Amino acid sequence: MPFVVRNIGGTESHVGYAWAANMFGYLLCLLLAGAALGRHNPKNTTRIAVAVNFASALAMSIAVYAILLKGLVGNLVLIWLVIAAGTVAGAAMSLFWPFLMSWVSEDFEGRTLNRRLGTYNGMWSAAAMIGPLLGGVLVETGTPLPVVFAVGGFVICFLFLSIATDGSVQTSLFGDAGSRPVSCEDRAALMRFRWMARIVLFSSWACLGVTRSQFALLFTSMGFSETCFGIIVTVFGFCNFAMLTAAGKCIFWHFKSALLLAAQALLSVSLLMIIFGRSLPIFVLSLVIMGFSFGFAYSSHLYYGSCGTKKRSVQMVIHEATISIGIIVGSGAGGYLAKNIGLYQPYWFAIVLVAIGFLIQLTILLNGKLAR
Repeated sequence: MPFVVRNIGGTESHVGYAWAANMFGYLLCLLLAGAALGRHNPKNTTRIAVAVNFASALAMSIAVYAILLKGLVGNLVLIWLVIAAGTVAGAAMSLFWPFLMSWVSEDFEGRTLNRRLGTYNGMWSAAAMIGPLLGGVLVETGTPLPVVFAVGGFVICFLFLSIATDGSVQTSLFGDAGSRPVSCEDRAALMRFRWMARIVLFSSWACLGVTRSQFALLFTSMGFSETCFGIIVTVFGFCNFAMLTAAGKCIFWHFKSALLLAAQALLSVSLLMIIFGRSLPIFVLSLVIMGFSFGFAYSSHLYYGSCGTKKRSVQMVIHEATISIGIIVGSGAGGYLAKNIGLYQPYWFAIVLVAIGFLIQLTILLNGKLAR
């Protein structure tokens, strides 16, 4: 999308606002869904979300084709129309991810829950590993092709959801029936780890918001190709996939505070390498470090949020809202800073966010109890 927006005449700000608007629509409707909706069948809600995403991607592809064929590159109305289509798509996903996660994890606890979430994480992270490589090749071949590919992808997704079956298909967003045993004997410790994981989750997605939007433009301005960017993001995706899969198969990392602090610190290391790096190996190593930290942050928050809670779907909404806010802050602020102050300012901004998060984590750890 950074390259699609750029090729239709968008600026660095538009690139940043595109993903921020997508996640703002997601966050807003996520909160509205939680406040207004009752019981829902996740099989139906996920299919509705995919259908709306199909329509949005189709509208976006038509708009991009029209801009390029009619010589309307730089037309602000059409650029914002593309961003608006992405916003609608983001809003629809509020009916997808929380319900899918609740559906997948329903009625499981402890080691079984960890394995179940590990399998789920392995699937979406594998897609996130393949997608950037395909996107880089497709956008270099033709600007609209990644969006057209997504249209076909949503058709396939809808078909698979239609044939999926599961005994826990009736899931309540804010009223899970029954109660689950708390698998952590120390409730206060669970709350500390949940908040520490939430901070690193926000930080990691803010960093990704900056990297996936602004670094795409900075990287190609140095003479590297879109395909090459897709490759290094695929490397990031592979490291994320490896970490998520490993975390889902073992439990030694549970309730180890040093690992959460280390993941937070490594995000800053990755950003500094982007700022001062000028060669491809440095950039690859940067995204390797970020990929492992990112995967651990995601696994940690998903596990600590799910662990021993009576209303698991509520925690899934919080998980997704944290991700959304991270992307909105990282991508939105990153686009503004890159356009109006300097190309490297988004990464310094992200480093400040990570440093503040690290200090808050230490405060939580040293102060003991924290109740939500």
